[in-house]
Amino acid sequence: MRLLVKVLLPILVLVLCVVAARTVIANRPEPQTRPQFKTTTSVDATRVKKTDYPVMLKTQGTVTAAREGSLVTQVAGVITRVSPAFVVGGEFRAGEVLLEIDPRDYEIAVTLAEATVAQSRAALAEEQARSEQAEADWRRLGRAGQPSDLTLRKPQLAAARATLAGSRAQLDRAELDLARSKITAGYDGRVRAKHVDLGQYVNKGINVAEIYSTDKVEIRLPLNSQQLGFVDFDNAQTAVNISATVGGGMQSWDAAIARTEGAIDASSRQLYTIAEVSNPYPLSSDRAPLMIGQFVSAEVAGKTLKDVFVIPRSALREDREVLIVDDLNTLQARDVNIVWKDAEVAVIDKGLTEGEVINLTALGSVTNGTRVRATIDGEPPASERPANAGNRGSNRAASNNAASSGGGGGGQGRLEQLKKRVEAGETLPAPVVERFRQRIAAGEPVPPWMRDYLAKLPQ
Repeated sequence: MRLLVKVLLPILVLVLCVVAARTVIANRPEPQTRPQFKTTTSVDATRVKKTDYPVMLKTQGTVTAAREGSLVTQVAGVITRVSPAFVVGGEFRAGEVLLEIDPRDYEIAVTLAEATVAQSRAALAEEQARSEQAEADWRRLGRAGQPSDLTLRKPQLAAARATLAGSRAQLDRAELDLARSKITAGYDGRVRAKHVDLGQYVNKGINVAEIYSTDKVEIRLPLNSQQLGFVDFDNAQTAVNISATVGGGMQSWDAAIARTEGAIDASSRQLYTIAEVSNPYPLSSDRAPLMIGQFVSAEVAGKTLKDVFVIPRSALREDREVLIVDDLNTLQARDVNIVWKDAEVAVIDKGLTEGEVINLTALGSVTNGTRVRATIDGEPPASERPANAGNRGSNRAASNNAASSGGGGGGQGRLEQLKKRVEAGETLPAPVVERFRQRIAAGEPVPPWMRDYLAKLPQ
């Protein structure tokens, strides 16, 4: 009997344990599942509005002189005087004598020419008297008919007049050579290079210096095919802003398009325009001079685009689309038409509606419907705005409402608009309905009135 008890008791205990274990397993409580929420990305955004945008065409060029050339001698001789301005970089005025060649030979030539003129004038007077005397003798002798030209000494008189004219021409040439012994420039300018100096003998036609004008300078600015469509060539004085770094600071000068070269450069496929800057060497010290050979940047005033949207260039995706933040605080890609863009901005004329919100934050690969928390024009989402002592209750209510809508910037106002449409008996758009159903399926918070509205709709 004892042996039986010893054998059956362990078996009985084992059976009871198995039954108890199976009972516990069969009646275990179901694990509670927590709703899965989609992650929300914080982004910066802006609300677009139409405006007028003046296009500025950015280009670069090198400063050149408007006029430049060589000073060449027109007479020969020894240089006897040199102006203090006749140095490299020296500044001179129009008509100022820069060099003077020994004038004594030319002064002597003028004196000799004057003597020849006096002699020719006396010879002409003598021939005139002889002609008059011959005519008087003809009449006194009572001869019939008209005296001949030879009788009246008209050929001798004509020769005397020609001799006087030639003497005067010789005098003019001598005076011109004397004047040319003083070498001057026809405009205000500076000396770029000089090739002679005091005491040097020069022949006629020798290049003595290279000079350039200082009243204005020119800048050759290239414009590409895209920029050409925005240049107002009908405007005779298109404004240009010239800028360059001088002495560690930025300097600027006002300029205007004077002309174009008229043909597109075959190698660069660009059209070159010529901008002029007047008074590039001001006397005042508040602005640096615009030096010849200086490399500068330029902004050419182009046409003004009317009723367009201007957004940061970084807001473009693949240079053809933007991300719209819709009423449900989700991103939606949209193609837009870009009429102008540069390194800073993009100008859009089609594809956007005034008042829409576009994303400004650089994002990686995103899909339509991605949830975001948008800070619009520096205004944080409603759930993140600080509460004031005087309206804590209203702010708390706004925060709760914002939380129930997903927490996006501007969501409270959008939900209120949807609620008014539902209360007015209007039918919400199918994309809106689908997105709220997706929120419910994902376990995200949805306002009760929206749940009731969706429950009434056919599945």
